[in-house]
Amino acid sequence: MKNLFNLLSIMMISNFTIAQSYKIEYEERANINNQLKNVTDPETRKRVSAYLSKATTFYLYYKNGESLYIEEKEKIAQNEDLNIQNQSSKKIEIGKNGGGIYKNFKTKEYLHEADVLGKELLVVDKLNKIEWKLFGEEKTIGNYKCKNAVATINNEEITAWFTDEVALQDGPKDFYGLPGLIMELIAEKKTYHAIKITETNSNLDIKKPTEGTKVSKSEYLKIVEEKINELKRGVGNSLRN
Repeated sequence: MKNLFNLLSIMMISNFTIAQSYKIEYEERANINNQLKNVTDPETRKRVSAYLSKATTFYLYYKNGESLYIEEKEKIAQNEDLNIQNQSSKKIEIGKNGGGIYKNFKTKEYLHEADVLGKELLVVDKLNKIEWKLFGEEKTIGNYKCKNAVATINNEEITAWFTDEVALQDGPKDFYGLPGLIMELIAEKKTYHAIKITETNSNLDIKKPTEGTKVSKSEYLKIVEEKINELKRGVGNSLRN
């Protein structure tokens, strides 16, 4: 009887460990009015609006404290379906071909392989604590009960809806640190929605991004701002010509 109890305990622990692998599908949409608030030319607004209206699909792969957030086109073409029971013994490499945002909640490591207008960068930084303020407001997203929270990041107010029914302190892109998975997040220029959550028994092997010139997160943000200003100057010159 004691041996049977020990066996059941081991099985329960094993199942708990396996359930720490997740694949979350997110949809990113631009907040068009905010993105175009400084664009006055009607034709430019029309073209840019048509481009920004398209949603982009991203996937958050999570396993035992590590995660990788990658765009749909970057994920491995083979091994598409990670919710296959008999693949539990098969190693599935995520991020092998580079790209994406990597987080390690155990070591606090943050890596982001980014292409800024042809300039390949590897952002190397730490997962700093985000000072979220929790509120009591609730709503249902899909089948999950969610609560809201607000934080100020880089002088921008961020609103998040999270569920403690999925015990991952993670979310889309650079957002994390709430007592549950972030299901919806509203930033100034983009909105993120979780549209599918899959627990998987697959043996995920998350690969760290490695390509690009190493920069800190603050250096990366400065480079992005400089590139945006270059584009604005280029558009202004082309309109004058």
